[in-house]
Amino acid sequence: MPRRGQRDRRFIELVERLLERWGYSRTEGKVYAVLLMKARPMTISELAKETGLSRSSISVALSALARHYLVTYRKEGKTKYFSAVPAFLEKFLQQPREILEREIRPMKEIVEGLMENAGEEEKAFYMALLEDLSTLECVLEKLIEYEESEELCLRRNSS
Repeated sequence: MPRRGQRDRRFIELVERLLERWGYSRTEGKVYAVLLMKARPMTISELAKETGLSRSSISVALSALARHYLVTYRKEGKTKYFSAVPAFLEKFLQQPREILEREIRPMKEIVEGLMENAGEEEKAFYMALLEDLSTLECVLEKLIEYEESEELCLRRNSS
């Protein structure tokens, strides 16, 4: 079993990497990871001490995380206490729909447009690309369908 310091660093690294994959900054990932790991509300000053990041970069990260419902806060006087909202499943389940709507379908439309003025050799290439994108579209649609029925998994795990 790794020592606590190694385990903590590994946890932070894994959360940073996962959030980066989902479009968040490394700073946002680090702040979120520390809040998750500490499992208690923390101030910006405490987060700065824990992460080694500047107060201003933590403030920007917390604003972004709060906008995406990954962090909440409560105010006591002038001090804000931030807490992480565990939302890995929810964020993961959003990925197929976002990829499909933001990347795959727009790419398909562009490739279809490229085919209109393409020569025979280019058309063959674009057809193969379109086939690949259509297959990916189908897989993502199936994942979305599965995700929509995922409440069965949640019910099973809460029993």
